[in-house]
Amino acid sequence: MRSLTLKINVGDTIEVGRFRNVATKITDIKKDENGQPVVVTSSGSRKMLSFRLNKLAPKAKDLLKKKTTKPKTKKAKSYPVILKT
Repeated sequence: MRSLTLKINVGDTIEVGRFRNVATKITDIKKDENGQPVVVTSSGSRKMLSFRLNKLAPKAKDLLKKKTTKPKTKKAKSYPVILKT
């Protein structure tokens, strides 16, 4: 399979939930802040795909380049050592 076309329209009924046993109706189709498709249903918003499509992202080339920064580490507080003899 080289390509797949999904036809999802407002008003369609989809099954959601952990076991896909709750039927909900699609009320709107939007894009999130990353440009990925989101389905708005009668029970809330759901991502349409469980993965991201880089070609839908606004800056696909920038997403592929990961910034390498050193994580900030906190030093542990030093406590005075009291030895009892």
